[in-house]
Amino acid sequence: MGSLTRAAEEETAAAAAEAEEWSGEAVVYVNGVRRVLPDGLAHLTLLQYLRDIGLRGTKLGCGEGGCGACTVMVSCYDRTTKKSQHFAINACLAPLYSVEGMHIITVEGIGDRQRGLHPVQECLAKAHGSQCGFCTPGFVMSMYALLRSSKEPPSEEQIEDCLAGNLCRCTGYRPIIDAFRVFAKTDNLVYTNSSPENADGQAICPSTGKPCSCMNETDANVNESSLSLSVERYTPCSYNEIDGNVYHEKELIFPPELQLRKVMPLKFNGFNEIRWYRPLKLKQVLHLKSCYPDAKLIIGNSEVGVETKFKNAQYKVMISVTHVPELNSLIAKEDGIHIGSAVRLAQLQNFLKNVIAERDLPETSSCQAIVRQLKWFAGTQIRNVASVGGNICTASPISDLNPLWMAIGAKFQIIDVNSNVSTTLAKDFFLGYRKVDIKPDQILLSVILPWTRPFEYVKEFKQAHRREDDIALVNAGMRVYLREAEGKWIISDVSIVYGGVAAVPLSASKTENFLTGKKWDSGFLDDIFNLLKEDIPLSENAPGGMVEFRRSLTLSFFFKFFLSVTHDMNMKGLLEDGLHADHVSAIQLYSRPVTVGTQGYEIVRQGTSVGQPMVHMSAMLQVTGEAEYTDDTPTPPNTLHAALLLSKKAHARILSIDDSIAKSSPGFVGLFLSKDIPGTNHTGPIIHDEEVFASDVVTCVGQIIGIVVADTHDNAKNAANKVHIEYSELPAILSIEDAVKSGSFHPNTKRSLGKGDVEQCFVSGACDKIISGEVQVGGQEHFYMEPQCTLIWPVDSGNEIHMVSSTQAPQKHQKYVANVLGLPLSKVVCKTKRIGGGFGGKETRSAIFAAAVSVPSYCLRRPVKLVLDRDVDMISSGQRHSFLGRYKVGFTNDGKILALDLEIYNNGGNSLDLSLAVLERAMFHSDNVYDIPNIRVSGQVCFTNFPSNTAFRGFGGPQGMLITENWIHHMALELQRSPEDIKELNFHSDGTVMHYGQLLQNCRISSVWDELKASCNVTEARKGVRSFNSNNRWRKRGIAMVPTKFGISFTAKFMNQAGALVQVYTDGTVLVTHGGVEMGQGLHTKVAQVAASAFNIPLSSVFISETSTDKVPNASPTAASASSDLYGAAVLDACQQIRARMEPIASRGTHNSFAELAQTCYMERVDLSAHGFYATPDIGFDWIDGKGTPFLYYTYGAAFAEVEIDTLTGDFHTRTVDIVMDLGFSINPAIDIGQIEGAFIQGLGWVALEELKWGDNNHKWIRPGHLFTCGPGAYKIPSVNDIPLNFKVSLLKGAPNPKVIHSSKAVGEPPFFLGSAVLFAIKDAIFAARAEEGHLDWFPLDNPATPERIRMACVDSITKKFADADYRPKLSV
Repeated sequence: MGSLTRAAEEETAAAAAEAEEWSGEAVVYVNGVRRVLPDGLAHLTLLQYLRDIGLRGTKLGCGEGGCGACTVMVSCYDRTTKKSQHFAINACLAPLYSVEGMHIITVEGIGDRQRGLHPVQECLAKAHGSQCGFCTPGFVMSMYALLRSSKEPPSEEQIEDCLAGNLCRCTGYRPIIDAFRVFAKTDNLVYTNSSPENADGQAICPSTGKPCSCMNETDANVNESSLSLSVERYTPCSYNEIDGNVYHEKELIFPPELQLRKVMPLKFNGFNEIRWYRPLKLKQVLHLKSCYPDAKLIIGNSEVGVETKFKNAQYKVMISVTHVPELNSLIAKEDGIHIGSAVRLAQLQNFLKNVIAERDLPETSSCQAIVRQLKWFAGTQIRNVASVGGNICTASPISDLNPLWMAIGAKFQIIDVNSNVSTTLAKDFFLGYRKVDIKPDQILLSVILPWTRPFEYVKEFKQAHRREDDIALVNAGMRVYLREAEGKWIISDVSIVYGGVAAVPLSASKTENFLTGKKWDSGFLDDIFNLLKEDIPLSENAPGGMVEFRRSLTLSFFFKFFLSVTHDMNMKGLLEDGLHADHVSAIQLYSRPVTVGTQGYEIVRQGTSVGQPMVHMSAMLQVTGEAEYTDDTPTPPNTLHAALLLSKKAHARILSIDDSIAKSSPGFVGLFLSKDIPGTNHTGPIIHDEEVFASDVVTCVGQIIGIVVADTHDNAKNAANKVHIEYSELPAILSIEDAVKSGSFHPNTKRSLGKGDVEQCFVSGACDKIISGEVQVGGQEHFYMEPQCTLIWPVDSGNEIHMVSSTQAPQKHQKYVANVLGLPLSKVVCKTKRIGGGFGGKETRSAIFAAAVSVPSYCLRRPVKLVLDRDVDMISSGQRHSFLGRYKVGFTNDGKILALDLEIYNNGGNSLDLSLAVLERAMFHSDNVYDIPNIRVSGQVCFTNFPSNTAFRGFGGPQGMLITENWIHHMALELQRSPEDIKELNFHSDGTVMHYGQLLQNCRISSVWDELKASCNVTEARKGVRSFNSNNRWRKRGIAMVPTKFGISFTAKFMNQAGALVQVYTDGTVLVTHGGVEMGQGLHTKVAQVAASAFNIPLSSVFISETSTDKVPNASPTAASASSDLYGAAVLDACQQIRARMEPIASRGTHNSFAELAQTCYMERVDLSAHGFYATPDIGFDWIDGKGTPFLYYTYGAAFAEVEIDTLTGDFHTRTVDIVMDLGFSINPAIDIGQIEGAFIQGLGWVALEELKWGDNNHKWIRPGHLFTCGPGAYKIPSVNDIPLNFKVSLLKGAPNPKVIHSSKAVGEPPFFLGSAVLFAIKDAIFAARAEEGHLDWFPLDNPATPERIRMACVDSITKKFADADYRPKLSV
């Protein structure tokens, strides 16, 4: 009866709500076009709507506002100021009806190839700022919104700040920043082809401001160059208050109708009985709340949107309060600033900045703290829509603002449905985990932020994995009010509040009571630290983990607060005892300078195109949003959408699968399981040890059990969530250590390599020293911007199957699908136009998803599409292998390496996939660039109950080399010498025989190293670091130089082959089709350059078609960095065949153009089509005897890095990076530089930011086998603010590669490992910190070197309260 009564009450309430006058008409403008939104779409986001109406330039990257791929600009008219406002938002979170009355501008709306590119688009394309291009429209729109909202050109700092909410996995960000820098207010000369000169007439480099020759032309064939922009500087034509900046005459204006239109309260409905209201008055809000007590109030939807999408939360009634004046007020009064609960964070930020500028500083200490905290609060797009009240009432334990509200003494005004207003202190408002002191019939009306008094200090603190756009690990708000008594400064009032340490923001009450009345001096610090330990307890397995680190931060934050207040009082002459000079570093605010990039290379022109820094062939399409990816492909009629049914257990037997509830779910069409597979259920790239659909036992969380199809993506997800599976759990192996202990290995994966006699060397006495140790190497998520996606449809009633897939290996998709359906390969076609990043994650793992989707498509004879949500993608598709290495090294006192004994294990996961090949490459690279006369390397692949790990840029090579560099640095410490000296002493040289039998030829590591040493001036850099460290106790700098050698070829010989189809048309244009996939690495551009030079025609005359298995068969995956070598050679072969046929006619000399020649050849019946083929020569390896030549050649490189760390928090930033790479004669230097920068930043993420956290013995607060870091909210790839402040890249000059087409070298993977220079520079800085405490011994530093690992390694009196000096933070391996 209770439920019936409640239903009746809600019906009555609904009827009462209907009595209000609500409009049902929603008008929006999209790119200048008026659109009326129909009722029934309240469940849709703006992104879904835009893509449904064909605006596919706005991408779905994560669905939680964390990547910026969905960025659009929204314009609305502010009736108070009579001005139009322009701001960037995340379309993936914005409810569709929330933009009613606004103008939405997407990337298509500002320019395209037909109408012409907008300057923002043009600059980005010309500056090589687009690689895979999936993220590009988001960057364009973030920049465009900044320009439209600025009355004058923005500063370079503002430009970098506006991009913080956009992620890119390809470029390394530098070219994007350079591209947009032309819009900043700065010297025009820097951004034109002219260059300023100094007094001596030398050109001044635009990047460094120092004399250089990067602008000077030399020989026509060898040109010293840099990637400086060749686009003119843009200035706005005009500015008006309605439209914002106008950059050209075609700019879309704010629609007059929206400016004049009367704003009405709105009411709409949506799927699953959702009701959506937009009231205009507070009384309407209160009335709705009385009718629907459980209704959700929304403004930016940044929290509710994530809850509904990823946590299956359901809210039947949503009330948008964006248009309620009382909730949007922002007024400075005598008692403080009154902040309406619906005020956006960006609004608050700007308002407080003005208040700070206008009022006396002592009054605004709290305002300053909030402004500083908001700088690190999410990205620009989130701050533009998220509200003060939403952040408060969400009551997140890690809210950045709630501890501040409490510490400041803010008051919250609460109003009930009867308009009664009550006031509560912020410190009394938070009751429990996401519970606040608001009744269902109440809402938060406003916040009163009190003014501060003279000698009242407020300070904010936050530590996150990544500085910009990241959630806090621990944050804090602290306030102290000092008064003078008898010549002493006494603590009159104090408040210390921490976030991230409990279910609610936690006041350190014992500490506060102790401090009150005490004299302000350092004498109380020890007592305070002990009290804070009592005040802020964290249990061993507290949610979030990192207990020792988080507890240490609570003390570090207070220490910084104490030093900050003391310093300020001392500077005012109010305290005699100030800070020692070297302690000032503890309180310095982080202020990031503008990034500077320098690129140096020679141009060696070969023909019309090869050797030139051509722009990526798809760049113009990418910057306009016209480039199509798999999810953008128009779907055939009757297309169904799929959702995967995944295991929720790490190891279990499936007892039953109940789909009875799912069958009644709206739009449900079918559930397909192992019994429905028409062909073979077992598959795999090498060994068929993996089931497409688990039939009896699941061996990891995220394993596919079945697939649900429905009429929409959301309906398929909802139906899949309703399928109930009963399990019987089985024991699980959840780490390499567990696997080794229990002997859990994949069959036949034991490998060994060696040369010399390791044992004899160790016992002979030749080794002056012998060291041993263990290295843990963390994994890494690919985080390609475009999630896994495939569209499959039957042809000829299922006689054939065609598909479009986001994959690096169309042939594998063809093979997997044919296998699972029982069809011959000739009847299955896979096409790939381009993919939005792959990095190895779409080499084999994408094929299992295609196989799964093919089953319902084949059985139902209907098209089926699958697009994985980001969390599902990360949970199920595998990552970079984690490794465990155990080494024993013998060497002389002079630093010469004599012997290495190495055991390595990698975490293969629940199927073999490519794990053995990854292990083998790690073993091949276990010497890096060092000559080791006696070496033994053994390895084995561990079977664990995690999703199968797979290929990732470097393919095991970086893991092997990282272990090597660790023991090299261990050696250097033992010998008390610099690591650089030890490395240089042991370099390979020509004639060295590797431990796998290959003879080294054209070894250039010494040349690369010498050039890098000269470029970075390592001696002076070391002196500078020592000087800094001696003068700064709490900030330390470190440097490192790291070399790399990467073998080029697939280690499986048969894969080193390539085919291509070249067709010359009678108009002189050339169509090229080859087996490689364009994923941002510029493969198509380089291959087209090869064809253009071969025919001596312009690059614009060559077009690369899609990759398709029915054009070029049996293609190897686009991987191993070798694709330009392979497909470039295959295309050249085809071109040469055609040229040979054309030669007799061309020799007549009667044609004036290539088009005329082609026409003449056609008329004389010359075949103008050719299939080219290339097989890599002189390679092969035999694992039985462990000898051979697995690689055709090696790519060499070296990097220098300088970092600075905050020893009290573990925060760090990279000051300088200098890279030198040996790439032979580059086919396209611009693309190669982009690959180096992108690979380096991805490598930096691997070693310093990106941590995978699995439910294992080290992370018992996570459910066993589950991935905690399954989205951009918890997993942090580098952002624009993580790149080096000074980023220099140079290519070795005069070093052709005789082994490969046009004397070039492969570039995709080799630079990745150079990111480890940042890890070792961090370790160098940590060593300086440890030395302050007398700890001079070797210590392990696992990657990634997160703030936790940095802080806990910087041993001091604070860390010693929570952990020993040799404490090693936990890592999932």
